[in-house]
Amino acid sequence: MKSFIALIKREYLEHRGAFLYGPLILIGLMVVGTVLPFLAGRIRADYFGEEIGGTLKFYELAFMASIAGWTFYLLITLFFYYADAFSADKRNNAMLFWKSMPVSDLKVLSSKMVAGLTVFPALIFLAMLFSGAWAYVMALMVHWQFPLFAAPDFIAAVNSFWRIGLVGMIFLALVLLWIAPFFAWAGALSTAVGRWALPMAALIPGILILLENVFLKGQDGGFILNYLRYRADFTWARNAVQNQIISLAPVDIVRFVSDLLAHIDWVQMVAGWAFVVIVIVTASEYRRRKLD
Repeated sequence: MKSFIALIKREYLEHRGAFLYGPLILIGLMVVGTVLPFLAGRIRADYFGEEIGGTLKFYELAFMASIAGWTFYLLITLFFYYADAFSADKRNNAMLFWKSMPVSDLKVLSSKMVAGLTVFPALIFLAMLFSGAWAYVMALMVHWQFPLFAAPDFIAAVNSFWRIGLVGMIFLALVLLWIAPFFAWAGALSTAVGRWALPMAALIPGILILLENVFLKGQDGGFILNYLRYRADFTWARNAVQNQIISLAPVDIVRFVSDLLAHIDWVQMVAGWAFVVIVIVTASEYRRRKLD
């Protein structure tokens, strides 16, 4: 167990630039980018419209928008991470003392998969929480600039903060669990082709889709294309978010989580994770035999 934790720590140390320093830079830019328009008088009341319903709703919408933005950042960054991580430690066996640890290839690859689904998302979640706190400051700035917008009550804002933070954590966890097969696919390819896994992860399915449509004449793009569209589509999450946005009432945790859980295809979720396990075991066996 200690060796597994050490391997995860290695992943953090080697990739903290993308998941720690990068978000810190973006947070700095966000703060500057939201303060300057108010200082320069570039924000007008008609930008917001009457549908905001006061700055409390504006605060909640800003927090939810930041969660969506950070989720997109995390998914893109994780895809690049997995497209390189499964083969990165083979390039320099002298780098750090973890290289000489007596651990199996399966444990090494499993640690990379776990790090990408726990430690790195946790760092991004902290960025989400800061963005939520900053959204309250933005709501206050809107009130100071336009007194007609009621300033959000601090207690009400704190209540919204923990509610949206909780649903954001659940939302992020479900998204990662749903899209994990794509990460495992990119990681397995990196075991065989290294950094070329990035284009190959899209090229191989593209060739299969082309062959299916040429020889089998699949309808609406073919089975493979439609299935990949389905796996890459977050309709189940988008509907739950839209239900909260169009409502003038505060975010309802029970309804939001119920919408998420009710619309997820759990059979496909389990099938996707079966694929993840098979891919990681196969990649570790290939890596072991190749290194031997």
